[in-house]
Amino acid sequence: MTNLLDIQNLNVSFRTYGIRNNVLKDVGLKIPEGGRVALIGETGSGKSVTSKTILGTLPDNAVVESGTIRFDGEDVLTLSQGKREAMKGTAFSIIMQDPLSSFNPVFRIGRHLDDVLRFSDRRLGETSNSRDRRRRIEQVLRQVQLSDPARIFDAYPSQLSGGMRQRVLIALALLHQPRLLIADEPGTALDVTTQDEIMKLINSLVSDNGLSLLMITHNLGVVRKMADDIYVMRHGEIVEHGPLKTIFRTPQQAYTKALIAAIPPLYGPGVEDQKAVDAEPIVSLSNVSKSFDEKLLFGRGRSHLAVKDVSLQVSKGEIFGLAGESGSGKTTVARMIMGLIRPTAGSITVDGDTVGEKGRGPDFRELIQIVYQNPGTSLNPKRTVGQTLSVPLRFAGLRADAVEKRIHELLAHVELQPHYISKYPHELSGGQKQRVAIARALAANPKIIVLDEPTSALDVSVQKNVIDLLQKLRDDLGLTFLFISHDLSLMRNFCSHIAIMLRGEVVESGEPRQVFADPQHPYTRALIAAVPVMSDEEDRLKPQTSIEERRRYLADTAV
Repeated sequence: MTNLLDIQNLNVSFRTYGIRNNVLKDVGLKIPEGGRVALIGETGSGKSVTSKTILGTLPDNAVVESGTIRFDGEDVLTLSQGKREAMKGTAFSIIMQDPLSSFNPVFRIGRHLDDVLRFSDRRLGETSNSRDRRRRIEQVLRQVQLSDPARIFDAYPSQLSGGMRQRVLIALALLHQPRLLIADEPGTALDVTTQDEIMKLINSLVSDNGLSLLMITHNLGVVRKMADDIYVMRHGEIVEHGPLKTIFRTPQQAYTKALIAAIPPLYGPGVEDQKAVDAEPIVSLSNVSKSFDEKLLFGRGRSHLAVKDVSLQVSKGEIFGLAGESGSGKTTVARMIMGLIRPTAGSITVDGDTVGEKGRGPDFRELIQIVYQNPGTSLNPKRTVGQTLSVPLRFAGLRADAVEKRIHELLAHVELQPHYISKYPHELSGGQKQRVAIARALAANPKIIVLDEPTSALDVSVQKNVIDLLQKLRDDLGLTFLFISHDLSLMRNFCSHIAIMLRGEVVESGEPRQVFADPQHPYTRALIAAVPVMSDEEDRLKPQTSIEERRRYLADTAV
């Protein structure tokens, strides 16, 4: 089979303040015509640098030291800047990772697409008018299964769901009918059901249009559905490559084995059933509802019911999982438990006190704390680790000598060495940042910690390390966790109880082994069916619910 893309002995370095850092080392990668290839590895392994080198979008301080990148037999590294620019969008194109940050919020979707198409046409020496470009854009929007392209064209990014924005990004990549589609973590920012639909859409587009695919990801469950061949990258080097089934069944490198072993199983051997906790409740919600007033034009308004009649109990020492897609009400429930917003109806008690009566004073802050989703944005970039951890300690009234001693204790709890005190967030890895965020939450000696998607921004192997740490802290310190996530395979192995939320309501609740063995609600079955797994056996054990059935159900229950 002819190779559309053939990379040989590629070496790329970044030069900063006279220091050369070699980030790609003798990289070799081949994508056959019509082939589907996955490039996997942890953050910082060189995956995105490889794609940027192909596209010609490396930063100014990057230097291609040696090697070749042949596209359809021609070495793109020897081409003029003009010819390389002309290849973007026509020879190869990229689907970016985050659909929200990829758009300017003040421009309509049509403006984004028209700007790209108009610029590309001019670069290719073609003439077009706005009416012709709109017709071509709406045609591509239909191609990515957006049923009302005229409305999408005139909408702002904020008016679209995450899945719709991702489809628009795919349409953006397809505007000039490229031969190679590079997908850089296209499902990472999406819920599991939306991710499932997007992956199936990309697969169908690749097949129907005869495209070649380079899938860049660290989600091996997604790779299993998207690729024929796998290249494993670590520290800028390809450490293993081969057919998907060979890599999954008989990996040769210890690093590849560790990546595969870090995937929490959904069914079968290796599943870790957490014991149910038999203790008195530390958190109780009774018929809790929350509505928000939305202001419309001309002073008119309406009420949006975000949480509806939710009742649940979290026992002391439990890891209670709250699952559901974006907008299901999970975070609103957590914010009410923390006393950040008041319920419209119902009552919430935390450690025997009604939330709202006790207030948000120091006593309450010592009772319950939170670890946020993205440690890169939840830590102040201008504060060192020591300064970050000292803030809650000084707020609690500790003297300077006691603060320093407590900071060392907190770092020991999260298994970081004392020298991390002087480091800034940008000097830490993603896992180290999250450990600092966990240490900050522990500073006030809380009884309860809300974990709001604490691992979604982390690589799978780092995720496993953080989860192991959290379990150890729960056992050592007697903590209770409220774990918010849409990663059901992780919750299956980490939580002792799980509640599934849909449009503000708890539709199913129970021990994970019960919920996953025999899900009662059609939405629960749809969520589990969409989880990417690592084996055919797990696929057979999942509920057999199609995308069409899921869409019909969601349409029937729309409010």
